[in-house]
Amino acid sequence: MPTIRSDLPALVLDSIDHGESDKIVTFFCQDIGKLTAIAKGAHRSKKRFLNKLELFTFLQISYSKSSPASLSVLSEAELLNSFISLRSNLPCYRTASIIREFMLLATGETINDDNVFKLALWTLHSLDRGDNPKRVLSLFLVKLFDFIGYRPDFAFCQGCGKEPGNGNPATFSVQTGGLVCRECMAQDPNSARILTPGTTHMIRAIQQQPISRLNRFKPGGMVLQQILDCFYRYGRHLFQREIHSWKCMDG
Repeated sequence: MPTIRSDLPALVLDSIDHGESDKIVTFFCQDIGKLTAIAKGAHRSKKRFLNKLELFTFLQISYSKSSPASLSVLSEAELLNSFISLRSNLPCYRTASIIREFMLLATGETINDDNVFKLALWTLHSLDRGDNPKRVLSLFLVKLFDFIGYRPDFAFCQGCGKEPGNGNPATFSVQTGGLVCRECMAQDPNSARILTPGTTHMIRAIQQQPISRLNRFKPGGMVLQQILDCFYRYGRHLFQREIHSWKCMDG
């Protein structure tokens, strides 16, 4: 039987032209995760799709799918939020582009995780109201890797299992996905980056809190820079490719 879904909340992650009048759109949806669909006649539409399939828009969509192997066909799209303020703020728009790239790399078709959907929606709302874009990005990255099953361990050394103590700086290794103590780091000094105790404490606190409480965290200064550097390098290692939108963050 064909699959038909109506009134499905969705965020637009990608939208490309297909032929003279159609678009291929990649959504991240509540309940079902990533979905790619064709919007037939999107360029000619004056009602169904006009100004609705832009990047980062929040929609309620309806689609059909004739078979498991076929491409979904978008039938309706109701605009819920276009995040207009985000689009007029260049640093926020660039940050949203980084978040979009991480979402495309970290999620697969039909892999459902409502936490990822809620996190992405929280992030866009935060950027739209003008929150500090780097701070929002840092919180997004810490929670994203948690939700997709690649939470780095900032509590114990990944080599010997000991807990770093005495308030000493720790190091983070992308290869092991966690902290490495001084003794273990000495075996491979080029694989780790030093983090202050304040940074590791902040990351662990963020990891333990739900999305609804992320606004309470205000990383700044060196802590913020270390979080961003740490998770940028970790993502690049996991995905085995460069994060192209990252270079525009400070541009």
